[in-house]
Amino acid sequence: MEIREAVVGDVDEIWNIGKGVEEFDTTDEVVTFWPKYVLRDCVKSESDFVVVAEEGKIVGFVIANYNATFRKAVIENVFVDAEFRGSGVGKKLVDSVTEKLVGIGCEYICLLTESDNKDSIEFYKKIGFNRGIDCVWMDKVIGSGFSK
Repeated sequence: MEIREAVVGDVDEIWNIGKGVEEFDTTDEVVTFWPKYVLRDCVKSESDFVVVAEEGKIVGFVIANYNATFRKAVIENVFVDAEFRGSGVGKKLVDSVTEKLVGIGCEYICLLTESDNKDSIEFYKKIGFNRGIDCVWMDKVIGSGFSK
C-alpha cells in the first residue's frame, strides 16, 4: 500500500470514485462531489492537498483545503474502499495530510460527517478529532461547474 500525493493523472480516477460513492450524496439539492476542474486545481495547489492510497489502483483518498489567514484546514472528503476499511488506510491518509498541513503552518483542522454516521464519528474520534455541535449545512451554488 502506497500513500502519496495525488498527481493530475489521478483526477479522473478520484472523480469516478467520488461520483460513485453513496456517502458523498447528501440531499437532492446539494452537489454530491467536486467537478474535475476543482479537483485538478486542488491537486496543483500549494495550499490544498489530495492524498491517495494506492494498491494497484486508488483505493482511498483524502482532500483538504487550507486557509492560511485562519491557519485552518477543512478536510473535505475521506474515502476508503470498503475492502480496505478497518485496516488503517483511513488513518494513514489523514495522518499524511495532517503532516503536510502542519508543515505549512496549519493549527486547526475540522471536517463534517453526518450526525448519524456512527462509524465515521467513531473513526474520527479514534484518530483524535473532537465532536462539535450538530449543525445544518447550507449551500448555494453560484458557479456553473457545481451542479447536481
